Amino acid sequence: MTPDGKIEIMIASSVYGYEDQLNQICGLFEQLGYQPVNSHYKTMRTDPSKSNLDNCLEAVRASDALFGIIRPEYGTGIIGDRSITHEEMKLAITLKKPRWFIAHRDIRVARVLLKQYMLKLNGEPRASFTYKATKLMDDIRSIDLYNDTIQNNIPADERVGHWADEFFQISDILKVIHTQFNDQNRIQEIITNMNAL
Repeated sequence: MTPDGKIEIMIASSVYGYEDQLNQICGLFEQLGYQPVNSHYKTMRTDPSKSNLDNCLEAVRASDALFGIIRPEYGTGIIGDRSITHEEMKLAITLKKPRWFIAHRDIRVARVLLKQYMLKLNGEPRASFTYKATKLMDDIRSIDLYNDTIQNNIPADERVGHWADEFFQISDILKVIHTQFNDQNRIQEIITNMNAL
């Protein structure tokens, strides 16, 4: 929480090409009385002695909750095998931090269409599968990110915190934010309960 008692919500998303949307999203969180934490929105504290990745992961740790936007554009901040956005969302899951995810419709569609090529009949990845960027989705790791957030590797009856709303346009994202975050008392209760676990 901020010194004045505002709940801090980390907004994890690829940035380039979506700056206007991020401004609307962070602005809506502010209107609802939250403190959005986002590098593009200039509300993320940084330590010049740390890398971009470490600064972003520290922001996840310091925030009260995370709102993750999974887009067909995986992101440009790729370090090692994953983007910074992917690492942020994985950390929130690992920390069992209160988190809400929203995924673009094209990722779900691509996941269904490509599954038969990506996986063997026993569910193991095919070593021969390769993917070239398309206008629909620039990187197959967007599907990996989606699978991580819905906890695809865990039996369905054991998953917790794996809800991912679907969106197609910015109005869908804003509606989800209104639905989920309009009641700050509810959000504070979720944060308190999850921190007690």
